[in-house]
Amino acid sequence: MDAARGWYDSPAYREILPLRTRHIAGDLLLIDGVPEGYEAAATAAHLRAAQAEQEV
Repeated sequence: MDAARGWYDSPAYREILPLRTRHIAGDLLLIDGVPEGYEAAATAAHLRAAQAEQEV
């Protein structure tokens, strides 16, 4: 987790971050450990559906 946060907060990534945020829709999740068989895509789909329900 420390390495991931270090990368995200780094000056190099901060410099290119607008390229990502202006040109693609997406989410970034930093998760401290997951169980075997975890499917990130399924979790992301669930979170997007829950957010969409709140926006209605």
